[in-house]
Amino acid sequence: MLLAASALLSACAGPGGARIFDTLEAAVPEDGARVLLVFFATDCASCYDDLFEARYLVERGGWPVTVVGVFSGLREDLRLFLEKYAWRLPAVLDRRKILFRRFKVDMIPYKVLLAGGRTVYLDDPYQEAGRRREELEKCLRRMFSR
Repeated sequence: MLLAASALLSACAGPGGARIFDTLEAAVPEDGARVLLVFFATDCASCYDDLFEARYLVERGGWPVTVVGVFSGLREDLRLFLEKYAWRLPAVLDRRKILFRRFKVDMIPYKVLLAGGRTVYLDDPYQEAGRRREELEKCLRRMFSR
């Protein structure tokens, strides 16, 4: 049984458990999925905080939202970061910055909440981090209180 679980984990993750995808559609293939994109850089301390706080917020709320990290640097840098911090959720390597352009990301960290492919929340990177977190949580609560 342990061997079967290990094989399943290997099929879902790359070496060390890092799940790196080239597109958002590959990372979250379900139509209508709710996805929280967190744009980050591996050498940005506030990005690290945003990435893990987003995961914690979604887990704490019990909301059916997939948190996906979005990174535009080198694959090896991303792999090492994900392994070092035991990130087991999907990450998109957006080398051509397709997602960065689509959501007009010009500062990181930056978060975008999607529901069924529709944008329902965009971060305001000029606001203080605590205020951005509050706004995202309000949006999630509204989305799931219906």
